[in-house]
Amino acid sequence: MVIFGAGASFDSSPDFPPPNAPEEEELNVGGWRPPLANQLFLNPQGAFSDIVQRYDRLRPILSRLRQVPEGRSVEQQLEIFQNEADAQMNADRERRRQLFAVRYYLYELFRELSSEWLKRTDHVTNYVSLIDQIRQHIPSDEPVALVTFNYDSLLDDALLSFSYNSQNDIGRHFDAHPTFKLFRPHGSVNWSRLTDLPGGARRTPLQLIEQADSFNLTDKYVVAVATDPHQFFNYDGPIVPAIAIPVQTKTDDTFEWPESHRHYLEKLLPQVTKILIVGWQAREAHFSYMLRSAFRTRNLTHLKVVGKDAEEAGRIVRYFAGEIGLLPRDSSVAAGGFSQFVAEGEGEPFFRA
Repeated sequence: MVIFGAGASFDSSPDFPPPNAPEEEELNVGGWRPPLANQLFLNPQGAFSDIVQRYDRLRPILSRLRQVPEGRSVEQQLEIFQNEADAQMNADRERRRQLFAVRYYLYELFRELSSEWLKRTDHVTNYVSLIDQIRQHIPSDEPVALVTFNYDSLLDDALLSFSYNSQNDIGRHFDAHPTFKLFRPHGSVNWSRLTDLPGGARRTPLQLIEQADSFNLTDKYVVAVATDPHQFFNYDGPIVPAIAIPVQTKTDDTFEWPESHRHYLEKLLPQVTKILIVGWQAREAHFSYMLRSAFRTRNLTHLKVVGKDAEEAGRIVRYFAGEIGLLPRDSSVAAGGFSQFVAEGEGEPFFRA
């Protein structure tokens, strides 16, 4: 199993490695590098201005997401807003509308980021190189679970180079490839979710944001773009972006995927013997619980972690081991980031083991 986090997409191009400081970012990247969590709402080169201007409900909280108080993360600030919106008593309905605007902002942001980043990299990413390395060293009948907590479509794009047959039946997306099984616990920019509004209720994204305190989301997901006027009136009722708000305390409620995906992954997990972590901080408590339950049999024997550098990877190993209650007997960290790991073939001994 491979688990990807924001660090993987941030360092996803061998031609455009991450800068040492934000001000060193290459001009030809144009502000379209997939961001880390603390950069989600920044707009230093103005690339995201059109998106921000489309959602006026976002503006009252945007400055607090761009300049969070010292010692607080963006996820923690969003969780404060979420708690205000969900309070049992005196729930802040306006805050719920603002958070729905956040959902739409992130959805459009990562759709555009994915497209622009893939153009700039000619679709040559570390994702596609890594999958090729894995393909070379594993039996063809051995399933590989690819779990990404990123909203972008870089991993999906990489799989297209390996006869990935993306399907419209979202409930069976894991059948799109015989070996590589893609899972997205926090949703996707290509998915939408139906609301419980009446079937005849036609609502645009801005209207849905305005009415966000008057409806709930259903468990029905579809492959559709919730911001595309050619698509959002094609279903039994209004649809909204199927992506999770990135809060600090990630619980089962922050899953944003069909139940069939979860059940299939739970079926695969007891068979997992090796885990490669790339750019993931292991902070999803709900997912760690799934792993902890699956690995009670101690089948997990190998762990490799790729972080920003070896020091960060070491911290992730220790935290991950504490979360799942197990340190595999063969655990190691990569010397550098994702680009270095792929370029130097550092994972090949791990894949062969």
